[in-house]
Amino acid sequence: MTGTLARRAVLGLGAALALPGCALRPTLEGAPPVALPDTRQIDIAAGGHIHRIMLAVPPAPPPAQGWPVLYVLDGNLLFAPTAQLMRNRFARGPGVPTQGAVVVGLGYAGAQVLNLDARTWDYTPPAPGPATDERGRREGGADAFLDFLDATVRPLVERTARVDAARQTLFGHSYGGLCVLHALFTRPGAFQNYVAASPSVWWRNGFILQEQARFLEERRADAPALRLWVSQGELEAQMPADPARAAIARERRGTDRLHTLLDGLRGAPALDLRFTTFPGADHGGAMLPAAQQALALAIGGRT
Repeated sequence: MTGTLARRAVLGLGAALALPGCALRPTLEGAPPVALPDTRQIDIAAGGHIHRIMLAVPPAPPPAQGWPVLYVLDGNLLFAPTAQLMRNRFARGPGVPTQGAVVVGLGYAGAQVLNLDARTWDYTPPAPGPATDERGRREGGADAFLDFLDATVRPLVERTARVDAARQTLFGHSYGGLCVLHALFTRPGAFQNYVAASPSVWWRNGFILQEQARFLEERRADAPALRLWVSQGELEAQMPADPARAAIARERRGTDRLHTLLDGLRGAPALDLRFTTFPGADHGGAMLPAAQQALALAIGGRT
């Protein structure tokens, strides 16, 4: 075929593809998955589980003192939206000054959004009584998990990104919120900010209130200042219409114990306490607003 004939063939094919019904249809079959820019992950075996550590670094040079760090429990569920919220702060480009934070998701290997067995062990404090819950899941591994975070995850983050050791925030929801309270009450120097969203204060008949009492006994006015932000969905304080869910709500009585916890913490020395209710949100619906507030607290210290 001569050059002229070849060019005519190509032009003819282009014209045919432009006709209605003749265009090649794109397909998503076999297309690559969506990936968040400036993120990475690694799997580490510890405590009988394969932990997945997820990291998002702001798309900008770090400040002189380093980035603040937000550690996010239930990372398979909450890392992606929290990391995207952080990245959105830089959407207007490098010419617009803004602040960010390193976001660290603490999750588990695998496709599960919630690894119920693993989080039940990792997020519940050691307490007297049975070693498992009513479903046979092991409980009481929060200290081992927090040791893993401190000894393994933190050094890993510090080797990867330039961070500010004086601006560290721990955020968790539900059982994760219980773990945050346990961390505050038993190792208050580990973080500067603690964010407990819809914390499971009902667990083991309010065992966390015993840890709170010991924390308050030892708290002194000259202790390093800490911030605790507790939140809850508005609908969590209401009794569900479904009889089965209402029975669970009565058994847990989480709202009553939550207010007992908050009343006890008000006026605690060197503790900046804040409580937020999210209008129209139930237990699950309170997660993302709490993540947004946790990020704001981690970056700015207060909103």
